[in-house]
Amino acid sequence: MRLLFAAALCFQAIPAIAMDSYADLVEELMPSVVNISTERQIVNNEEEIDNVMLEPSLSGREALGSGFFIRNDGHILTNAHVINKAKKITVITDNGKTYEAKIVGIDTPSDLAVLKIGGMLKNKQPETFKHIKFGNADKARIGDKVLTFGNPYGLGVSVSQGIISAKSRNIGLNEQQYIQTDAAINQGNSGGPMFNLDGEVIGVNAAIFTTKGASGVGFSLPSNIANWVSSQLIDSGKVRRSWIGMSVANGIDRYTDKPGFVVTEISEESNAYKEGIRVGDIIIAYNDTPAENIDAFLRFAETMEPGKALRLKTISFGEEIRNVIRVQEMPAEALKNVTNKALTESSKYYNENIESGVFYISELHIAVKEASPRGLMVMKIEKASPLHGTGIKQGDILLEADRSDIYTADNLLENIRNAVMDDFRPITFFVQGLDNTFYATVKMEQEND
Repeated sequence: MRLLFAAALCFQAIPAIAMDSYADLVEELMPSVVNISTERQIVNNEEEIDNVMLEPSLSGREALGSGFFIRNDGHILTNAHVINKAKKITVITDNGKTYEAKIVGIDTPSDLAVLKIGGMLKNKQPETFKHIKFGNADKARIGDKVLTFGNPYGLGVSVSQGIISAKSRNIGLNEQQYIQTDAAINQGNSGGPMFNLDGEVIGVNAAIFTTKGASGVGFSLPSNIANWVSSQLIDSGKVRRSWIGMSVANGIDRYTDKPGFVVTEISEESNAYKEGIRVGDIIIAYNDTPAENIDAFLRFAETMEPGKALRLKTISFGEEIRNVIRVQEMPAEALKNVTNKALTESSKYYNENIESGVFYISELHIAVKEASPRGLMVMKIEKASPLHGTGIKQGDILLEADRSDIYTADNLLENIRNAVMDDFRPITFFVQGLDNTFYATVKMEQEND
C-alpha cells in the first residue's frame, strides 16, 4: 500500500506500478532474465531432483533452470544446482540469442553460481546486457507484492505475481534463511529472480516445498546474501566466510529473564570457546547492536572479514560478561557441514510412524529418536506425559537435562534415574523448538501401582 500511495502522489515516478497491470514493469525487467540449460549426467535420484526443481524426465541428458544478469558485461547469477556437473551450459537471452556460458565461480553453501557470457561486437566494442539492481531484502515486509521470473518446465521465461508469505524461513537447506512466497515457482524456476515492485531483486528462487510439483509455497534466497556471494565469486572465484564456531537460537536467560540468543552448540576449536563462552550462555548484544534479530546476527557474523573483532555481551548463570572474539575463516570441515542439501519431506520436524531407532521413555510417556548432532527428538507425547503444559511439543529436541548434554536415550534415562532417586525432583530441560530455544521444567511423578 505504501508504494501504491506514493505512485498516486507522483504519477510519473513509477508508471509501471499500476493496480490493474504489471505489464510495463515486466517489459522493463524481462531482458535481464535468461533461460539456462545444461548437458550433464544426473544422479538417478528422483526425489532429490524434484526437491531442487530440476526435471527428472530428462533422464540425465539435460537440466533446465533460470538466471539473471547482475552486471552489464554478461555476468549471470543462478543456482549452483542448476549447473552442477554440467558438461556444457547454454544460455538463451530474452531476444533469443544463444550463448555457451563459462563458470566464474560456485558457492555450494548458498547454492549460488556465477556464469559469464558475451564477447566483442562487430564494432570491436564489448557486448553489453541489461542487468538488475539488487534491493534490500531486510526491508521487505510480509504482505509485500512480488514478481518471480523463471523458466518453468522449459516453457520459456515466465512471470508470476504473489506476495511475501513469510521471512526468515529455515527450510533444511543448511542454515540459510529464506523468503517464502505464494507466487508460482515450479521446476525450472531455480535461479530466477524475485522482484519487488520497485524493480529490484530481493530474492533468488531456490526451492519449492513439495516433491510432487507446484504447491503455492516457494522459497527465495534473500538478495543481501546473493549480492555478497556473487560479488566475491566475481572478484576472486570463491567466498570467504567467517566462523564464530557456535550455533545460537532465540531464548531467554532463566536467571535474569533477559531475551537474547542462546548458545546451543560451540566448537572447542573456536575463539569463542577459548574466550570462555559455553552452551547455555545468552548473547544479549553484539557490536553495540541488541540481540533481537537472529538472522541479522548470523548474517553479520558470517559476512565479517576474518580476523575482525566481534564484540559480544553475554549472560552466563545470571552474570553479565563482555567478550571480544576474533572471527576465524571457516574451516574446511565446518564448510562441508553447511553445504547445501536438497529439501526433503523427512526434514519436516518428525516422523509419526514408530520405527527403528525410536525409544519409548516410560517415565515420561514419550517416544524419542536421536537427533544430529546431539539431542533427542520428541516423536510422540502420550496423554499421561508430564511434558504437557511445559511448552515441549512433538518435533522439539531435548538438548540437555539439568545442564548435561543429551546424545542418546541412555543419557536421558540416567538423568531420570538420578531425579527419581532424589525423591522424584523436577528435571530442567534445554529444548530446541521449531521457532526458538527455551528451558522447560518437567515434574517427575511417582505412578500408583
